[in-house]
Amino acid sequence: MKIRKIGLAGLAAIAAVTLAACSSPAPSPSDGGDQPAADEVITLRVQAQPSISAEPLYLGIEQGFFEEEGIEIEIVDIPDAAAGFAAIQSDQLDLAFATAISVMQATRQNLPLVMVAPSDGLNPASEGLPVEEARNYTSVGLYVSQQSGITDISGLAGASIAVPDLKSQADGTITSVLHEAGIETDGIQWQSLGFVPSVAALKDGTLDAAFLVAPFSIEADQAGLKRVMNPSVEFFPPGTVTSAWIGTESWVENNPEAVARFQRAIAKSAAWANENLTATQEHAIERSGLTMTADEMPKSYWPTEFNLDDLRTVDEKLVAIGFFESPIDVDKLVASSAG
Repeated sequence: MKIRKIGLAGLAAIAAVTLAACSSPAPSPSDGGDQPAADEVITLRVQAQPSISAEPLYLGIEQGFFEEEGIEIEIVDIPDAAAGFAAIQSDQLDLAFATAISVMQATRQNLPLVMVAPSDGLNPASEGLPVEEARNYTSVGLYVSQQSGITDISGLAGASIAVPDLKSQADGTITSVLHEAGIETDGIQWQSLGFVPSVAALKDGTLDAAFLVAPFSIEADQAGLKRVMNPSVEFFPPGTVTSAWIGTESWVENNPEAVARFQRAIAKSAAWANENLTATQEHAIERSGLTMTADEMPKSYWPTEFNLDDLRTVDEKLVAIGFFESPIDVDKLVASSAG
């Protein structure tokens, strides 16, 4: 199966043509109609994601795991999490990529989103390792500019720190790690900034620090920028799902067959990625156009299922530091058939 890419503008155009051509469209699984037959191919529109966190999606297409389950994946280029959230709620997308903590925040804002299947997680092998060793097991890190003069996390008090989204995984994990270290966080100047401009801002010194994921963290390494924190390793319980493929509650409820097929396919792909790490790393290098070897890539990890106890621990830790006001029912974050 080939990856079919569609821009968000293209989706809007397709939707407009479809509405103009059919004033009374036939029921489909997405609007609560009859479910597809076992031998019927289901097309799913899934948000593109450049980081290695999403590698099983792309591997699953190329290895035929989705085809085995009767799924055709259309990769949709959507710029960020906020746009992905909007696209699935407006039915321009079936599944979006999101961090676990961003879904916790969305739930608190009464957005009807649920995690359908894991994307990536914290490699259990990283447990208890010092920063310099733990960095080999995570694709994310907090980097500082040379001009900032920051040499360790104590210098982050009052710093300007870029994260891809505010009130989400990056600032939540960083805040928790700093709290545990006794470092004041009230004076931090949080900025919502994409990974590409964040790397550029670190290089030219217009930003003190930035949260980066691979391949952007690798670019930072190659530029000689210092990593002062591994937020995910220091915050999440080993093996915890840190990002996921999400859908709306109504889409999940109306499309149980599509959900089940996607879950089976992505679980096969995650297992394959974990068992064939070098090949997966090489695939990520080729997909992102990096010039490096697999040995220089992080030893990433992709869970095949959710552990609700781990997610409860994450939520409780964030409530404890005041990042969230009160706990939520974590069971409702995950599609029932994915638990």
